[in-house]
Amino acid sequence: MQHQAFKLTKMKVSSSIVTRIFNINLRHLSTAAAADAVTTTNAATAQPKKVTSGYIFDKLYVVGSTGAKVSDVLQNIMRTGQHINKKTLVDCFKDLRKNGRYQQCLELQNVAEGKKKLNLLVILDWFEKGRVDPLGRDFAMRVDILHKLKGLAEAEKYFDGLPSDFKNHYVYTALLSCYCADLEITKALATFKKMDELGFSSHVLAFNNLLGLYVRIKQPEKVPELVSEMKNKQVPLNSHTYTYWIQSYRLRGDLEGVERVFHETQEDSLVKDDWGIHSNVASAFIEFGQFEKAISYLENLENVLDNSDNPRHSAYQHLISLYAGVGKLDSVIQSWNKLKSNFKVDNNQCYFPSRKPNFKVNNNQCYLSLLQALSRLDDIKGLENYFCEWESICKIYDDRLPTVVIGAYLRHDMLEEAGLLLENATKKVGKLLRMPHVKFMNYYFEKGQTEGALKHMEAAIVSNWKPIAEKLDPCFQHFKDQKDVDGLEKFCQLLKRAQALDTKAYLWLLQTYVDAEKTAPDMRERIEEDGINVTPELEELLERVCPTRF
Repeated sequence: MQHQAFKLTKMKVSSSIVTRIFNINLRHLSTAAAADAVTTTNAATAQPKKVTSGYIFDKLYVVGSTGAKVSDVLQNIMRTGQHINKKTLVDCFKDLRKNGRYQQCLELQNVAEGKKKLNLLVILDWFEKGRVDPLGRDFAMRVDILHKLKGLAEAEKYFDGLPSDFKNHYVYTALLSCYCADLEITKALATFKKMDELGFSSHVLAFNNLLGLYVRIKQPEKVPELVSEMKNKQVPLNSHTYTYWIQSYRLRGDLEGVERVFHETQEDSLVKDDWGIHSNVASAFIEFGQFEKAISYLENLENVLDNSDNPRHSAYQHLISLYAGVGKLDSVIQSWNKLKSNFKVDNNQCYFPSRKPNFKVNNNQCYLSLLQALSRLDDIKGLENYFCEWESICKIYDDRLPTVVIGAYLRHDMLEEAGLLLENATKKVGKLLRMPHVKFMNYYFEKGQTEGALKHMEAAIVSNWKPIAEKLDPCFQHFKDQKDVDGLEKFCQLLKRAQALDTKAYLWLLQTYVDAEKTAPDMRERIEEDGINVTPELEELLERVCPTRF
C-alpha cells in the first residue's frame, strides 16, 4: 500500500514537467531508432510523427495472435519516431473497451481457447507512471476494467488505495457502476449517498446507474421517483435516462406511461431522434401484442434512420428483428436492403463509407440478424437464399449462422437438409460444432428418439458444450415420462463429462427410478462422492430407491 501511495504521489508532478519528460524520452527513442535504421544525420534528427488511435488500435487488436505484448507494441511505435499523446491512447483504450476486450487485457483467462490477449491495463499503467499526465478519468477507467477482469473486490481495493484528492466524481461514479452491475444494492445506495454529500451526485451518469439497478432488480416503481429527483436538482436527462424510464413503465405493463415518456422525449431536441428510445417503445407494444401501435412506432424509427446523417448498423439490425416480431416480412427485407445500401456489407466487413477507415463491423452479425428474423417468420426459401449469399462472401465461417438454418429445418422436420448442412458446416470449420448438435439433440428428444439425442449430446460435449441447467428439464422429463432408467443413466454419465451433477439432476434421477419401480444400491455412495447435500426431499426418494440397511 505504501508503495502504491508513493507511485500515486509522484503523479502530482505538474503537467508541463511530465510532458517535457515524456517528449525527451520520445526524442531519445526516436533518435536511437533512426540511428539503427539509417546512417544519415537528417534521419536521426527527424521530427516525430503523430499516430492516430485507429493506427494503434489496429496494432493492438492482433496482439494475441502475434504473441507480442501491448507494452512492446507501444515501445516499438515510439522507437520508429512516432509520437503518442495521451488523447490518442485514451481514444484507443475506449475503442478496445467498446470491443469487449476485458478478458484479454491481463492475459489471465481463455488462453486454452486461443483468444486474443489485449492488455488494456498496460495503457493505464503508462498514465500512472508519468508517461502521460494522469487525470481522474484514468483512475475511473482502471476501476472499471479491474472490476470486469478481476471482480468487485479488486476494484474496491484499488479505489480504497487512491488518495482522497484523486477520488473525484469520475472515480466515485465508476465504483457506483461496479456496485450496480453486481446488484450490490446496499453498497450502491451508500455510495450514492456519499457522492451526494460530496456534491458528486449532480451528474447524470450517477443517476442512470441507479435507474438501471432498479430496472434490473425489478423495482420499477422507484424509477419515476428518481427521475423526479433529477428534475428537481436540474440534472439533464439523456437517452439512457429516458430508456430506463420507459422500461420501468414497460415492466409494470403501463403502456400509457410508456407513451407519456416518449412524448416528453419528442420535446427534447437532444434525444428526440434517438433510435434506442424509439426501439424500446416499439418493443413494449410488441411485448403486449399491440402490433398496430408497434408498427407505427417502427415506421417512426425507420424514418429516423432514413434521415440520419450517421446511422448505426446495429439500429438497422434491431429494426429487422422488431419487424419480424410483428410478422412484417416485406419490412424485414426492406430494412435489410437499406442496411446494405447505407453500409458496405461484403468481404466479412460492414462499414459506413463516410466514417473513418477503421470503423469496421463483422458482417456475420448483420447476416445473423437477418437469418434470425427470417427463421422467426418461417421463410425457409428466403433463409436459404440469404444463407447462400453469406457463404459466398464470408471470410470467417461463423457457426451461429448455419445453426439458425438448421434450427429452422428441424422445426419443419427437414431432417435430411439439416443433416447435410451440419456436415458441410463441420467440414468448413474443421471441427465439431456445439450448437447445431444441441439443436439435433433437442429435436430427437422431442421425437422420443433417445439414441439419436444421446449421439448428438456426446458430440456437443466433445466440442466443449456447457449445458444450462434450466434448459435440461425437457430432457430429464423425457426419460421420466418413458420410465427409462438406463437411458437417463447414460444421459447423466454424458452430462458429468461437461459438468458435475447437482441436486436437481439427482432429484430427476431418483424420481425416474421411483416411477420405474427400480432400485440403485449404490445411489447414496454416488451422491456422497459428488458432494451433494441430502435434502429431506432427496432423503425421502433415497429411502425408496436405496433403503438404509441396519
